[in-house]
Amino acid sequence: MTETVVRNKNNKCSGPYVLSTDPPHYITPVELSDTSEVVRVLNINKDVYYGTGSFEYPHLESHARPRIEARIKGNNETGYTTCWAMRTSPEGPLVGWIHAHFMPPGTATHPETERDLKIGVIGYWVSPEHVCRGYGSRSARFIVHEILFKERGCDIVRAVAYKDNIASRKVLEAAGMRCEVEEKVTFVPKLNKEMVDYCYAAHRDDSTLSVFTPK
Repeated sequence: MTETVVRNKNNKCSGPYVLSTDPPHYITPVELSDTSEVVRVLNINKDVYYGTGSFEYPHLESHARPRIEARIKGNNETGYTTCWAMRTSPEGPLVGWIHAHFMPPGTATHPETERDLKIGVIGYWVSPEHVCRGYGSRSARFIVHEILFKERGCDIVRAVAYKDNIASRKVLEAAGMRCEVEEKVTFVPKLNKEMVDYCYAAHRDDSTLSVFTPK
């Protein structure tokens, strides 16, 4: 019998957070019960497949469930939520996904004090049924500034968007991130080809502005 992964309701940074009332926009942790909706949304078309480096198409339960389970297990171990669902009501179906992870210690040091910098990385997608309504921009801005900077103590938060994904680049810019590296070529295994990345970052304060995303 397969063990059921249960999210610890006491994990910090779980919300629910209200980002907007018009349109209604909430952020809560991704739950195992979101699996079927993730599968449905990611099979509407190939937008998320082509816009991300990891999400598969066709997207199966065997793809979605292990990914969600791994996030829940990791969050339970650390006591912090790092994967959130965008919703139109606190208990409503998922309309988007945003997650964060952290670069390993020693990735970069402060240019003045030489202390180790804490660097977060975000990734996200929005359901094709809910694009162009601000869900991505509001979510990214909130996670970067309210969660990763204020709650998790990050010095820098980074994100990547494909050069041709103008909508995603605009989301990151609306979140207060700016492009630090243009035309970075990366091989994407699922597409079996090289893609051109634009690398974005937000800095908690100006003292780390000289610490660029590696080319």
